[in-house]
Amino acid sequence: MNNPESGRILIVDDDPIIIRILASALNYYDVLMFAKTGTEALKMIEQHEFDVVLLDATLPDQDGFEVCRKLQGKHMASDPRVIFITGRTDVDDETRALNAGAVDFIKKPVRVEIVQARVRTHLSLKLATDRLRRQSQVDGLTGVANRLEFETALKREWQTARRLQSPVSLVFFDIDFFKKLNDSQGHRMGDQHLKTVAKLLATAAKRGNDLIARYGGEEFVLLLPGAPLTWASSVAENLLAELKDMKLPHGESPYGVVTMSAGVATKIPVDEHYELLVEHADQALYQAKNARRNMVAKYQD
Repeated sequence: MNNPESGRILIVDDDPIIIRILASALNYYDVLMFAKTGTEALKMIEQHEFDVVLLDATLPDQDGFEVCRKLQGKHMASDPRVIFITGRTDVDDETRALNAGAVDFIKKPVRVEIVQARVRTHLSLKLATDRLRRQSQVDGLTGVANRLEFETALKREWQTARRLQSPVSLVFFDIDFFKKLNDSQGHRMGDQHLKTVAKLLATAAKRGNDLIARYGGEEFVLLLPGAPLTWASSVAENLLAELKDMKLPHGESPYGVVTMSAGVATKIPVDEHYELLVEHADQALYQAKNARRNMVAKYQD
């Protein structure tokens, strides 16, 4: 094959001859890397995303079964499929590999056509699973993350921030007078405004762990791990100004255009109760909507 195929493959083996054979057999995938020890492999998997890991059972520093178990315990977003390729042919070894989390077990000496077929099969299954998972994480109307994905991300970032003792900021956004907009312009135009607002808000999720999600109805939430209150508030102020400058008509609003209100809260986690941050941001949003709307309110402890 001359054209690269979608797929990120990691080969883990301390035998340079096996690495060359496997690399040659799989050189049509767009990412192909290798490691010679279990420690090196685990470090690479933390730094890069892989779809399939070809793993030898016998490595210089630790056996492949232990590497596989550690890999399963990491619960990474890429969730690579592990295929053992090993000279150990005992049935107990195959059982150990599958119990450790591997999806397949190929015995040496390597047959290139078998490796190619097994990798292609497991890669296809993995990519299909990834597509289904992405669909389950996305709001069908706006294309941003849905509430479930937001809550999953918040739990993850809260745990990280608790370990690092760094802040986590949330910004809740609510489109002002949205029911009146739907009543006057129709639900089709209301849906279009939701898409426009979501697209605007997505521009603020600039860093890898930032997340914009539709929380429900006309309400969105922006997760900003590591951001202090002043920064999160500034981001919210800029977004409100940008939306107003877009001059989307809204005859039932006192502003004459589509606007939104925002509530901001920030906490440095000291326990597992991330729900309090959501509650505080929601309270701040309530303050903004009960004031003059089209404004940012900050929760103050």
